[in-house]
Amino acid sequence: MSEDLLLPFQYEYMQKAMWVSALICLACGFLSCFVTLRRWSLMGDALSHAIVPGVSIAYLLGAPYALGAFISGTIAALGMGFVKAKTRLREDAVIGIVFTAFFALGLFLISRYPSGVSLRTIVFGNILGISDPDILQVLIIAAITLGILALKWKDFMLYCFDANHAQTLGLNTKVLHYTLLTLLSATAVASMQTVGAVLVVATLVTPGATAYLLSERFSRMILIASGIGAFTGFAGAYASYFLDGSTGGCIVVFQTILFLLALFFAPKHGMLAMRAIRIAAVRGVPA
Repeated sequence: MSEDLLLPFQYEYMQKAMWVSALICLACGFLSCFVTLRRWSLMGDALSHAIVPGVSIAYLLGAPYALGAFISGTIAALGMGFVKAKTRLREDAVIGIVFTAFFALGLFLISRYPSGVSLRTIVFGNILGISDPDILQVLIIAAITLGILALKWKDFMLYCFDANHAQTLGLNTKVLHYTLLTLLSATAVASMQTVGAVLVVATLVTPGATAYLLSERFSRMILIASGIGAFTGFAGAYASYFLDGSTGGCIVVFQTILFLLALFFAPKHGMLAMRAIRIAAVRGVPA
């Protein structure tokens, strides 16, 4: 029985899938803390869909898929900022318009000019079939993302909590804003290999939201979210071998289970704890 549990480690493709998934989900978990504080959940969803046309265009030009996806995501992010600055539209409306337009363009290009990467792979990911060049791209993106966030996490924290206060302290909020958007776009590109364009938003939101329920200190929140990302990335890829299911789906299901556990059982902010506090307040007993 114990030998059966070690079967995934006997295959090179499974070892690659587990370790690469753990690394990119760790980076997503770290970044998700800032996405949660900045309330950029929709932005993450938008960028994950906006990278689709970049993949098709990169194939037509003979360029790396990751480069095309990154440029496409960056253009979408800049486009959202431009439309928001020049109109009276709410941010959610701008995001909805831009990301659906980019996704529709991507679907059109893929249907009109079929690429070497199938639509299913782009939408749902295929970490089990990841090539060595793609692994290198993911490693570089994850390393750069983690490095920048680790060096500047306090600046990003101040910006996400209160941009105006961060500006009064002398921080360049425009640089922080576009750096965070760039990291978000790059990480969405890397995550596309693991969970696909549809589920990228989950890896960029769920770990941070879970950690937010479990900790009131941002530094601890980062550690918890990063740990959740790495654990679910590795465990999801591992479990997909036995379940014969989508690796990305397994990863996101594990993250959702951990979120639900935190939602109900978190010591201070879980539903059971909050209910106990309300009952104690009604009875006049100190919580």
